[in-house]
Amino acid sequence: MFNLFLGIILFIGLIVFAIFSGGSIETFMDMPSLIIVVVGALIYSFSSGGDATDRLDNFGVGAVRMGWIGFIIGMVLMANGKIILDMERFSSAFAVAILPIFFGYFFQIITNMIVYRLKTNKFDDELKEED
Repeated sequence: MFNLFLGIILFIGLIVFAIFSGGSIETFMDMPSLIIVVVGALIYSFSSGGDATDRLDNFGVGAVRMGWIGFIIGMVLMANGKIILDMERFSSAFAVAILPIFFGYFFQIITNMIVYRLKTNKFDDELKEED
């Protein structure tokens, strides 16, 4: 279990290092993007059923799907506001539009690390019971 916590901390540290080396953390702070991913993933997870491991796995899947939906919503809003035609505003608007995808995959990687460890431990326990 120590390896899992160490892996998650190192993974988050790597992401934070990459963010700081390329700019600032404020670039990645967009609450609507984070909310649509987290709340959508929670709804997806709760409605999917299954045990705790399945629900956690479905949280990651739901986070990625909601990330893509958030991106599409952002692109529609950009097109509706004609921001796509305005090159001065396009880059910052596009950066915000792709943040839900980033958040979705970020949460999926973390949940995959946890789910894989839980399934491996469960499998190991089942093997020990057979002996």
